[in-house]
Amino acid sequence: MDFLLISPPVANIGQATAALSVLTAHLRSRGWDAHQWDLGIEAFHYFHSVDHLRHCQSIVEQQAADAELRAAAARVVAEIDEAKDALRCSGVERQPDRMSWAFATLRDAGILLTAASRGSHEHDFRHFAIPRALASFEQLDHDIADRDCNPFVAYFEDHALPRLEKQRPRAVGLSISYASQLVPALSLARLIRQHLADTPIVLGGAYLTALGDQVATMPPAVASADAIILHDGEQAIDAWLDAVLKEQGELQAIANLYLVADGEYRRVHRGPFRQTDLDELVSPMWIADGLNLDQYLVPRYAIGLPLSRGCYWGRCVYCNISSQTVGSYRCRSVPKAIADIQAVIAETGSRWFDLPVDSFRPKDLRNLAVGICDAGLAIEWGAEVLFDKGFKDEVIADLARSGCRSLRFGLESGSPATLRAMNKLSRPPVARRILRACKAHGISTAVMFIAGFPSETRAALQETVDFLVDNRASIDQLTVHPYSLVPGSAMARDPGSYGIFLQPPQAVMLPNLPYGNTNPGGVPSGDIPRMIEVLRDALRDHFPDLGTLWSAAIGGWMTFPACCARSGAKDD
Repeated sequence: MDFLLISPPVANIGQATAALSVLTAHLRSRGWDAHQWDLGIEAFHYFHSVDHLRHCQSIVEQQAADAELRAAAARVVAEIDEAKDALRCSGVERQPDRMSWAFATLRDAGILLTAASRGSHEHDFRHFAIPRALASFEQLDHDIADRDCNPFVAYFEDHALPRLEKQRPRAVGLSISYASQLVPALSLARLIRQHLADTPIVLGGAYLTALGDQVATMPPAVASADAIILHDGEQAIDAWLDAVLKEQGELQAIANLYLVADGEYRRVHRGPFRQTDLDELVSPMWIADGLNLDQYLVPRYAIGLPLSRGCYWGRCVYCNISSQTVGSYRCRSVPKAIADIQAVIAETGSRWFDLPVDSFRPKDLRNLAVGICDAGLAIEWGAEVLFDKGFKDEVIADLARSGCRSLRFGLESGSPATLRAMNKLSRPPVARRILRACKAHGISTAVMFIAGFPSETRAALQETVDFLVDNRASIDQLTVHPYSLVPGSAMARDPGSYGIFLQPPQAVMLPNLPYGNTNPGGVPSGDIPRMIEVLRDALRDHFPDLGTLWSAAIGGWMTFPACCARSGAKDD
């Protein structure tokens, strides 16, 4: 085996990150014996097994826990397997009470896992954290190796190292997509360095890319990696493997590569970051040599097929989700996208597709829809899009005809003044028309909005609430996100222009930057969490499912099955 690409815990229990399958397939097309491994889903099942939870139950009983915790522990041990099976059961997406019980059981399992740690860490099916691990690199360096506070040290020793020592990959990559994966990933990297000392290690993934320049501040002794690759990884990993395994090519020529120099990670190339031409890629691999889709907790697996990258608008001042400061919008051609879909159906049997994109230009998405219809493909799909006036009624009709079951929209605000301050493409009248057109054509809608944008007054926020309530008949799912200052965004690069100022960081590897707000009438950053709770309480009468895990306006997981259920889609 030349290369093993690993997704570490704690990740999505409903869907493997698409990066695994895209990168593995690309490397194989380049002649590498590459394999993928979603270690995250395997770790989930280990920590949420009856045996492990029973062990945790014995610990809390020895601690003389209160009666409520002891009762919850007993219930979790008795019901965990049934709860996991329930979320895999066809039709559960139409049984909110059943889903609510299953997710409550998973939530209580997290309470038990955390209680059994005696406060040394927090651990549930979506989240892992060690208190103060990110307070400094010195603390992080300690905690990634401390088996008393970090349960993944023992888990990797027992369940990951034996496989790695048996397979002996010539190089290993760790793809970090979520903040909760950072500590486990670094723990695994250190163990690989200790036990397979000659194995080159490369780190990458969406989370590290989102951190941007902060990655270079991470001490190599903490990261335990020979290299870090940010942004598109296809060509960079291929070239890195050429250099380290074949001793061909120059590391200094790899645009997206960071190497250790003078005790820190430095980018080796001065030019722009390299972007992948999506039409140069082969179809991703979804099962072969790495993924078992039956492990995921969904009634049917929704393939996360990435057919575009970047955001074609790319001007929202609060956002850097597409790294638009260095990247641009790209879209895979319709013939290749259709070939991808056909390959997925042949490989997996799944006809559910959830497109993990940051945006999709209306004309591009319509062309894809027409191509799906022309190819006679009977599929169901969803995607994330903008409230773009290009989504005219006839476009939405074509999307529905091709099997579109859900569209997710970033409304962000119902206030024209706030939208202008955000430099957001959408406007309330356009959003209202698109939502109603989707409803008329049987497409479920998910809407996300931001509360606490620095210049947003309470009156402006009320405009958003009024918009949502007035259009509740056209909104199936609703999610509220607190405003955060994102590294790489226009607001982070020039905070003074937006009436905010950076505060001294209290931690390392921060996904959000601490700030103060000087805007008249703007909500102080510290008041946003409480404001979010008030908003949720006010909106829950109109959106009863607000906050439930099957109605969150995000991709994958139970969101898409719930949309299919609302649209009347039938089981296979």
